[in-house]
Amino acid sequence: MENNFDFKVGKKRKDSTLKSQRQLKVGEELRHLISNALHRETFYDEIIESSNITITEVNVSPDLKNAKVYIMPLGGKQKLEVLESLNKVKSHIKKIISSGITLRQIPKISFMIDNSFEYAKHIDQILHKIKK
Repeated sequence: MENNFDFKVGKKRKDSTLKSQRQLKVGEELRHLISNALHRETFYDEIIESSNITITEVNVSPDLKNAKVYIMPLGGKQKLEVLESLNKVKSHIKKIISSGITLRQIPKISFMIDNSFEYAKHIDQILHKIKK
């Protein structure tokens, strides 16, 4: 485990990639709120309404002002269309989740496709090739 505290200076290093407990907690809370909003609310967008969207992770910036929401439609179908539709309604989603979280400022949300599934599949294929 990497230590992100500089004992000589007595403060955190700027190159730290570890997330604080606050970032993780806010990210998980946002993930639940956005997921519930997508499940329960009506967005009047046919692509969003007809797609089962999984929110895999929410990365929140250290200042809690920005949040990257990683999504994947069920089966990986219509990824770009779903992403475009979600980015169109992100202000409406932000308004919906604002009542469910107690932050001074609600983070700016940007949706992104989660490529970790494809990466894991690629690694699995490589491992099978090595095994043979």
